[in-house]
Amino acid sequence: MNQMLEDLERGFISEVGPAYLARARPPSPEHIHGWRYRSFMPLLHRLHATVTGLRTRHCFVDGMRMVWLQGGNPEGEPVVLLHGFGASKENWLPLLPFLARRYHLFIPDLPGWGQSHFHPETAYGMDHQVARVAEWMSGVLPAPAHVVGSSMGGGISGLLAARHPDLVRTVTLMNAAGVAGSHTTRFEQQLMQGRNGLVAHNIMGVFDLLSTVMESRSMALLMAPAMYQELVSRRHVNEHMFRQLLQHAPAPELPAFSAVTAPAFILWGIEDQVLHVSCAETFLELIPHARMKLLSGVGHLPMVERPHHTASLLRRFWRDVRQAAAVT
Repeated sequence: MNQMLEDLERGFISEVGPAYLARARPPSPEHIHGWRYRSFMPLLHRLHATVTGLRTRHCFVDGMRMVWLQGGNPEGEPVVLLHGFGASKENWLPLLPFLARRYHLFIPDLPGWGQSHFHPETAYGMDHQVARVAEWMSGVLPAPAHVVGSSMGGGISGLLAARHPDLVRTVTLMNAAGVAGSHTTRFEQQLMQGRNGLVAHNIMGVFDLLSTVMESRSMALLMAPAMYQELVSRRHVNEHMFRQLLQHAPAPELPAFSAVTAPAFILWGIEDQVLHVSCAETFLELIPHARMKLLSGVGHLPMVERPHHTASLLRRFWRDVRQAAAVT
């Protein structure tokens, strides 16, 4: 990799990592080891399953129980959806009714998140998570998949496509983490000061977090009471997991975003207050064959804020790839 590409690949982690780790207060080890999973999300899934038909599955990956939702059309092309930081597989529920009829869906809780096991002593850097997702996909999926990743999951998806091209039919980077843009958001600036808006400590912090990741403040206000208990109870674990991403930066000797050869789609909400929309241009510079679409009036979570439109864009991308393959 030439120096210019390497600088683009590692710009965010090189700039933010040292500053944040030096200034942010480390989480309490007692609270990390004492945390236990509690969430209303499984109930939400059971209610939603009557519409989507998805069922919960699990297996063990790297010694940890990994949980995912599976369903849709078992004869369809496989689709893997990877959630972002502080989230879970349930983040994708609004999107699923628009994909389930045609595609075979696999939506995991990434290791350490949601219902998948969290082990305090385990490393959760991007390289570790990419390897675990690849192991899971190799054992579970019937064929190479359309992989879609949101935020942190987008970074994992891009690295997965670069390192395991045999598993990835297409890759979509949706407001993906991993690179720096030409401009920064207030959230990114606060990270440099040791403050993390993605870790909520009280109900107001939950509202601020949701207002940051979504353009609609009214939607954030409606969701805050339901998300409060889970986000606040996980605050020490979430801080630990964020530090893991910075402490275990992707190894420079391993393939990164510029090594992606699969058909790629960069999808970004223009109003993103977490990762500036200019990051999309950086990804395009690293993956010049990618298609890019910027969504006006949308923030960090297109699949939550505009599920129907997001699904339409994904289906069109996958259809175009399928048609191009048929021609050749």
